[in-house]
This record gives sequence, C-alpha cells and structure tokens, in this order.
Amino acid sequence: MKSLAAGVIGLLITTGVAAAQTPAERDAILRDFQRRAAEYSTQHHCLDMFPEALSASTPAPQLFTPPVAMVFRQLIANALAAVNTATAWRGSGVPDHRAQVLSPLPGDATEIPPPLAKALPALPAELEYRFVDNDLVLRDRTAGVIVAVLRNAVGVAALK
Repeated sequence: MKSLAAGVIGLLITTGVAAAQTPAERDAILRDFQRRAAEYSTQHHCLDMFPEALSASTPAPQLFTPPVAMVFRQLIANALAAVNTATAWRGSGVPDHRAQVLSPLPGDATEIPPPLAKALPALPAELEYRFVDNDLVLRDRTAGVIVAVLRNAVGVAALK
C-alpha cells in the first residue's frame, strides 16, 4: 500500500498536478532555482569564450528540477488566470520542433508576456526566459544557447 501511495505522489509531482506546498516550501524551491541559476551564470563563462567546446558530453545545468518545474507551472497558470491572458496565448500544444538544451534558440521562440515575466523569479543578467511553443526555456544571452527547458510549461488546459 505504501508503494502505491508513493507512486501516486510521484506521478502527481512529475506531471505538475500536485499544488500543495506551503508558501515557505515554495519560497525555498524558488530560492534554490535562483541559486542554481546564479551558479550557472558565474561558472559557465567558458560557453561564452569557447562556444565551439559544446558537445554531446557537455553536462546540462540542472535548473528545472521536479519541484522547480511544479512551482513554475503553478506560477504560470496563476499568472494566466489572474490576467485572463490564456485566450491570447497562441501555443499550439503540438510543437513544430522541440527546444533542445545546449542548442541555439529556434526562430519561433517568443518573448515572455509581461504578466508572466512579473510572476517568474528574477534571473541573472546573462539569462533570459523565452517560450518555444508551450515550453519555457532559459537562454544564455551571451553564449546564444538554451541552458534549460521546462516542457509543457503552459498546459494545454490553459490554452482553451
């Protein structure tokens, strides 16, 4: 019975359906994300100086951990609901191509709408949020590559 309960909780966490963290837990999760983003920006200047050093063996930073992904999806859903911009969102739910970590930003990437930008945690100056269809990506501005992808950041339900 314990394994069944653990499996259900794991499924809820990985799908982003669970929303039962306290404000203190949410703040701790967001602080961890910001710490990891700051660490990336201070430790990965080699991407800026030697972009040709990128390869399949280059480790991707772990920014969108499962708890961070869940909180980000909640923040995005709440921001869309609060300003009623869900109807203006034009993600198709079926991407033409997927954003890939350590790859250039696709040409169809869009800027984050201001209500969403205000809802998301601040980033170091070297990083920026973008959308590629329904996926939220973090882009290293200087190196010109995607450093993290949050798949389905804007749920299909928010698009209807």
